[in-house]
Amino acid sequence: MSEEEIDRKIAVIFATDVVGYSKHMEADESETVKNLRACEKLLSGCFDKHKGRLFNTGGDSFLAEFPSAVSAVECAVEFQNAIKERDASDEATVKLQFRIGINSGDVIKEKENLLGDGVNIAARLEALAQTGGITVSKSIYDYVKGKTEYEFNDLGIQKVKQNEFHAFDIVLVSSQRRSGTARSKSYLQVLGAILVVVFAALIAVFYLNTMADKGTKPGSLETSSKPKILVMPIKTSGLADNQKGFADGITESMIATLSGYKAIKVLSSSTSFHAEKTEMLNESIRDEFGVNYLIRGSMQVMGKAARLNLEITDLESAKVSVSKKKDFKLDDIFKIQDELSNEILNELQISLGVGSGQGSNWAKDYNSMKDFNLFLNWREEWRKFTKSGYINSKRMFDELKLSYPEETRALLVLEAWQLHQKLLLGLSKSKEEDKKRLSYTINRAIELDPNSPDAFAARSMMGLMFLNRSCEQSLIDIEKAEEIGSTVDTLTIAGTVYERCGDIKSGIEAKRNALLLVPNDTGWFITRSLVMSLFKDNQISEMYKVIGEDIDAEDMSARVLALYAFLEQKEGNTQKAKKYLERAKKNNFDRKKFERQFNSSEQDLLTKTINGLLEIDQLE
Repeated sequence: MSEEEIDRKIAVIFATDVVGYSKHMEADESETVKNLRACEKLLSGCFDKHKGRLFNTGGDSFLAEFPSAVSAVECAVEFQNAIKERDASDEATVKLQFRIGINSGDVIKEKENLLGDGVNIAARLEALAQTGGITVSKSIYDYVKGKTEYEFNDLGIQKVKQNEFHAFDIVLVSSQRRSGTARSKSYLQVLGAILVVVFAALIAVFYLNTMADKGTKPGSLETSSKPKILVMPIKTSGLADNQKGFADGITESMIATLSGYKAIKVLSSSTSFHAEKTEMLNESIRDEFGVNYLIRGSMQVMGKAARLNLEITDLESAKVSVSKKKDFKLDDIFKIQDELSNEILNELQISLGVGSGQGSNWAKDYNSMKDFNLFLNWREEWRKFTKSGYINSKRMFDELKLSYPEETRALLVLEAWQLHQKLLLGLSKSKEEDKKRLSYTINRAIELDPNSPDAFAARSMMGLMFLNRSCEQSLIDIEKAEEIGSTVDTLTIAGTVYERCGDIKSGIEAKRNALLLVPNDTGWFITRSLVMSLFKDNQISEMYKVIGEDIDAEDMSARVLALYAFLEQKEGNTQKAKKYLERAKKNNFDRKKFERQFNSSEQDLLTKTINGLLEIDQLE
C-alpha cells in the first residue's frame, strides 16, 4: 500500500482505564464486573452527550475519538465528577477510579479503529495521569485554554518510552496539583525504578538460593495452564537515528496484540528488554521466567525498502515452530507491524490454544482476525463457568452479533452454549422460554449446516440435559459429530454424553483423546473433567498420572485440588489434605458446581466425598 492510500487524519483521542483493575478482580470478580458495567454506562452517556465515538475497548480500558478538544475535555471532567459522585454513594459496592489522557495528533484509520502516534501518546498521557485525574497534551491545552475555565498545571516535557511530549494536568481539586517539574518527575521515576530493580535483585538472589537449597527448578512453583510468551526486542539494521524507535514500537505493538488473547500469558516489555540487555540464553529464559514460547524478530532496511522477519521458538523442544517474513515499504510500517502481529497471534491461538483441526475451521466462520480473537476470548470466559464468566462471555457474544446480524451456524451454536450456561448457573428468569430458544438455535444451526460437528455435539449434550431427548438420540448426534470430524470440543462433549448415558469407560477414552489433540488445556478444562471421571471409576492411580507434577500449578482446578484433599485425608495425610483444600478454596472452590459433577447413581460417592471435605475443614 502506498502512502497516498493510507487513510490519515488529525483526531482528538480520549484514553481511559481503571486504576488497579486486576486487584479488584482478584478480590471480588463478580462485583468488580458489575460495577465496571455501571461505570461504562456513565462513560457511554458522557460520550453520547459530547459526541465522542468509542473505537476500541480492552475490557477495563476505553479509547474514543472526539470532534473537538473542548468536547473531549468537557466529557473527561464530567465523567470524573460522575465517578467521584458514584463512589461516594451506596451504589458503588466496588469503588472504581479512572485515569484519563487526551491528545490531538495524526492517526491512521483502519476500518473503525484508529492507530498511530496520536493514539499512542493519548495512552501515554493516560498512564501519566493521577488516579481520578486528567492529563492532556500541549496541543489540547493550546486548543482549550481560552475556551474553558479549568485550571491547568504544567508538567513540562515528558518522555515515556519513545514518545516525548509536553503534558498538562487539569486541576479538578487542589490536592491534585503536582509540584514536580518534568525533570524531577523523571528523576523520581528513575530512582524508583532503580530501587525496584535492586529490591527485586535481592529477592531473586534469596529466591534462587532457597530453590537451590531445596533442589527445586526456578519458576516451577509458578506453572500454569496458560503458556507463557516472551516477545524479544526487534533487532534492526539500516535505520537512520530518527527511525530507530520503530523497532521498540513493533515490539510493544506485538505485546499489546498478543495480550488480547486470554488463553496465553504474555510477559511485559520490561522482561523482554531485561533479557536482551543481559544477553540471556534461551535455556535461561525458559528456566528463570517459565517461558514456553519465545518470539524473536529482525528488521533490515535499505532506503525505503524493508524486510521484517519473525519466528516462534518452542523452548521445550528448542525448535523454531513458526517463521514469518514480510517485505514492505518503510512508509507502511504501521500496517505491516499490525499484520504480522495478527498473523503471529493467529498461529498462537490455533496452534497453542485450540488445536489446528478445529481452530482452522473456526477461523473460517469470521470475517476478521479481530472477530476470531473475540470468539476465542468468548470461549475462554465461557469455560470459567462462573457468573462473571457468563456476564463477560455474554457481552462478547452480543458484540459479535452486531457484526453478524444475520443467522449463522457459528453464532447460533454460541448462543446455544450461552443459554446452556445460563440455565445451569440458575440465571434464567424464564426457563421454559430459554429452553424453547435453545431448541431453536441448535436445530436451526444444523439446518443451516448439516455438516457441522459443533452443532451436532451441542444438540447431543443440551438435548440430553434440557430438551428431553433420550440417550439413544444423543448418542446418534455425537456419533454423527464424530463421523463428520473429531475435534477437541466434540470429544470433550462426547465424554460427558457417554458418561451421562452410563458408559463411563467410553467417556474416559473420549476425554483422553481430547487431551491428545489440544496443545494446552487452558484452565484445566478437559483435565479436570477427565480426573473427575477417573475418580468416579476408582482409577485413582491413573488420576495421579494424568495430573503428575502439574498439581503444583498456581491455577490448578479447585475441583481437582478438592479430590486430592479428600484422597490424602483418606490416607491419613491430614496436613497435605488441609493444604490441598486451602488451595482449592483460594482457587474458588464451589460446592454446588462440584456436586453437579455426580449423577443420581453416584450419590453415595458424592456424600462420602463431601463428608470427607467437611471433616478436613473442621480440623484445627
